[in-house]
Amino acid sequence: MIDNKLNKYFWDVDLKQIDEKNNYFFIIERVLNFGNEEAVKWVRKTYSSKNLLEVIKKSRNLDKKTRNFWKIILDPV
Repeated sequence: MIDNKLNKYFWDVDLKQIDEKNNYFFIIERVLNFGNEEAVKWVRKTYSSKNLLEVIKKSRNLDKKTRNFWKIILDPV
């Protein structure tokens, strides 16, 4: 279940309808784009680096600066 503290980042959806496993791409994308430090910590604890890298590489909704920042952090090669 998504932490209630993250409600503000999902203003346009019903959190009860979001499955943490099946909707990981959407959740990671939203938190990386809009989340604060606490939200990002939750995402990094909840999802693998593999999931995060997948979103960073494939997302069409991530801000360019956000994508570059996380690519450097998670995939420094």
